Amino acid sequence: MVLNEEKGAARRHVAENIISLRLKLDPSVIARYLPPPFETNREGELTIMLADYYGHDEDMTQRAEAAADFVYPYYTTMQEGLISIPCKFEGKPGNYLARIWQDRDWAVQRGPMLGYQTELAEVHINRFPGRLRKLYAPHVGSKIKGVVRQNGERLISGWIELTQKVQYPEEEYMVCYGRRQIEDMLDPEGEKLIDDVLIEYHDSEIKGDVFKGVGHLKLGGFMKDWEYEIMDAYYFEIGFSTSGWRVLRDLKQK
Repeated sequence: MVLNEEKGAARRHVAENIISLRLKLDPSVIARYLPPPFETNREGELTIMLADYYGHDEDMTQRAEAAADFVYPYYTTMQEGLISIPCKFEGKPGNYLARIWQDRDWAVQRGPMLGYQTELAEVHINRFPGRLRKLYAPHVGSKIKGVVRQNGERLISGWIELTQKVQYPEEEYMVCYGRRQIEDMLDPEGEKLIDDVLIEYHDSEIKGDVFKGVGHLKLGGFMKDWEYEIMDAYYFEIGFSTSGWRVLRDLKQK
């Protein structure tokens, strides 16, 4: 993992297939999950995403290759579900990732270092790898499903029926902000030892087809009482590289 004060050469290369469901909610509900100093960008909007992740971390794979002449697939794939809130930091739009569920422990462990609240869960989304794609690639009429389960409870259950190819309209989704807080174990209720705002650098590009469709969603857990409207739903394939993360502000510095 790279944590740079300044943007540098790309170190992690990622491809994801993503179901994206944009919701309209009561702004007071969303406000509970958007901490200061972030400000609302599009009031009353929140996005649920389910993603199939393929990654190549140069540091990780170099160590693995040196040790065993191959990269263990466990460290290159995962599936995740997340809650993304459109926000602004110092006037610049992006997204605060309020909650992330992932099915790999290595992914969950690195989350807090980036300011993300990550939890281990069972996550599934339809996959279309290599040779299977030649037989059955996503197309108009496809139904693509995803689910997040944790401790026997279904937190997210959703699917999208693809209706048309489109241009994906929200490039700012690839600007990710996090708030990293590390507490004093001897004084958990006191001042945080570290309290930072971070940005994750993405060099992003839509690689494959982008579809708009009819979205269906059921939420559980702490979200079960949310009243929401699905504004739109997309399925898209994206590739990007990340060069590290930058601390934008140390909130302990007055």
